[in-house]
Amino acid sequence: MTFLISEQAIRTFNHEWGLKDGQYVRIYAKYVGGGNEAFSIGINVSADPMDPVLVEAIGGYQFFVEKSDEWILKDTRLKIDSNEDGIVLNVE
Repeated sequence: MTFLISEQAIRTFNHEWGLKDGQYVRIYAKYVGGGNEAFSIGINVSADPMDPVLVEAIGGYQFFVEKSDEWILKDTRLKIDSNEDGIVLNVE
């Protein structure tokens, strides 16, 4: 599992989300409904790591994944970007 965070996303976290330097950003599995695609990726900026499997410093922020959420990102690359609609997540 790797993260690729664009400079535009870092600016959005800073200017629109008001994140402070060094703040933790949790990447997690969130339930979105039934069917084949019942889970998606979420972002939480008000959580601190409890049992992280990965913590990576990018653009002044500490992105992390808890062990309980590792399954959704295992063997993937997560791209976090930003556009006129806000933060955009793409899993490859």
